[in-house]
Amino acid sequence: MANNSAILLDFSNTITTVESENESIGKWLDLIKERYNIKEDVNSRFKAMRLEKLVDREKRFRTFMEINKEVLSEIYGISEIFEEEYYASHEKNLRLRSDFIPFITQMVGKIKIIMVTDADNVYTQRTLAALKIAQYFDSIVTAENVGAPKPNHKIFNEALNVAQHPSKVLFIGDSERRDIEGAKSMKFFTVKMDDDSSPTIADEIVHNFSQVTEIIKRRHLL
Repeated sequence: MANNSAILLDFSNTITTVESENESIGKWLDLIKERYNIKEDVNSRFKAMRLEKLVDREKRFRTFMEINKEVLSEIYGISEIFEEEYYASHEKNLRLRSDFIPFITQMVGKIKIIMVTDADNVYTQRTLAALKIAQYFDSIVTAENVGAPKPNHKIFNEALNVAQHPSKVLFIGDSERRDIEGAKSMKFFTVKMDDDSSPTIADEIVHNFSQVTEIIKRRHLL
């Protein structure tokens, strides 16, 4: 690997599709609804409270699974949330963006590739294995590894450490607050993977990895 550049990549909704993420969690919540005979729409209440707790997580870190337990306990008084079924649903239903494999295979060995994800370790290990993509990354940094999620500098600094402090960094993510604002605060060149072209402070906005390839070539990162 001749150059001193790195690609830092978010995982959920960046490498994987939004639709498959929603399907994975939806099928798990359907199971919760069935097992506890809940009549209302579990999905909307769960996601609304979970979103609030993800913001609070930036100040008081918990894993995603701990937050899932908090939400279901507070709404429904549930203690057994079927963790294995949660992981299994994601292993079965998650899908990669269609051009991710062609993108990543042409990058391997030419530039450092670091995954930077807010997900938990078990979730990350199991879903990467199911998707058969773990081998493409030089390192994987999770929020659980460092006890802090994006946009905290701690997780970005750990990614820089494992990448051996490259002189050029390109960050790709989908969340405006956690990914783009966090990466911009680190002075990274930011690329937002956005299916809807929503307002962003990112340096570039893309809808697929073919467009990312063009940015990398244009910026002479290879």
